[in-house]
Amino acid sequence: MNILVVGGGGREHAIAATLSKSPLTTRLIVAPGNPGIETFAACYPISADDIPGQCKLAKDIMADIVFIGPEIPLVLGLKDELSKLGISAFGPSKKAAQLEGSKTFSRNFCKRHNIPQPEFKYCTDVDTAKKQIELLNGYCVVKADGLAAGKGVVVCDTVDQAIIASREMLEKNKFGDAGNEVLIEECLFGTELSYMVIMTPKGFFPFETSVDYKPLLDGNSGPNTGGMGCMSPSPFMNSELLKNINEQVVEPTAHGLRKAKIDFYGFMYFGLMVKDNKPKVLEYNCRLGDPETQCLMMQLESDFLQTLIDALDDKNLNLTWSKKSSMGVVIASGGYPEEYEKNQVIDLFE
Repeated sequence: MNILVVGGGGREHAIAATLSKSPLTTRLIVAPGNPGIETFAACYPISADDIPGQCKLAKDIMADIVFIGPEIPLVLGLKDELSKLGISAFGPSKKAAQLEGSKTFSRNFCKRHNIPQPEFKYCTDVDTAKKQIELLNGYCVVKADGLAAGKGVVVCDTVDQAIIASREMLEKNKFGDAGNEVLIEECLFGTELSYMVIMTPKGFFPFETSVDYKPLLDGNSGPNTGGMGCMSPSPFMNSELLKNINEQVVEPTAHGLRKAKIDFYGFMYFGLMVKDNKPKVLEYNCRLGDPETQCLMMQLESDFLQTLIDALDDKNLNLTWSKKSSMGVVIASGGYPEEYEKNQVIDLFE
């Protein structure tokens, strides 16, 4: 089979490496890819958010399946455009990807379907945000409504800090259009947990559990990032918690999608905060997490490509996992996640 993987980060590297090992893979293309991926797959310099370019490439290589890794092409509707061309793609439609593309959409979705989540206030101006911040005594989370590469979330513990964060988003355009609207949420305390499933209209099929770490510095300090490391399985999971997550979060989400007549084919990532085995939804991601994927792909023993084919055919999935654990640590450029130099070379042989 001819496989196209859209993306070029660590997540897509791990996905492509795993797909390359499948006996069903005859040709593997990654766009844009990265120098590491070039050691085992062909890379084409087409940006992940170049929807016409990705569609043309998929058509030119006669792709049998396109795996869409990052969130931006999903939110922009790459799955929909590929479907128009008759090309199978693993990833949700533009309508379904709103669960990640708009935090307001996802919060209202949870509210409609009684899915546990933090209390929140939708704000389009600093004055409204300030009133909510003061109501919460500054203990709150300020979130850009749109996509901000995992960095549009500021956890605050003072009124001044929260007002500054909301002003940077709403008035100073820190995250561009993603921050034109913000959510002020109550600050939850507990253990953060990543829970990922493959979701199809027929049901959901859990991946191994994992937990990532978002603060930049040691001791869970510093600014929030897109993820600085991960370990799997999660040491915080237990049978009661797993039951609560599936019954209180995953099943109502699947029901809500069916009720909205959204056929969801792809990964669903539930970012959860857990206290006393009670989960609350921090965020939805409509794709695999990064850096969790890098750990999970090392543990997956099933043929990943066959799993994707079966999911797209609405078959039941039987995933097998190594009994070993895995962990990953992110090496970030100095200044990340604010101003930092990109495209630096890491020479492992120095």
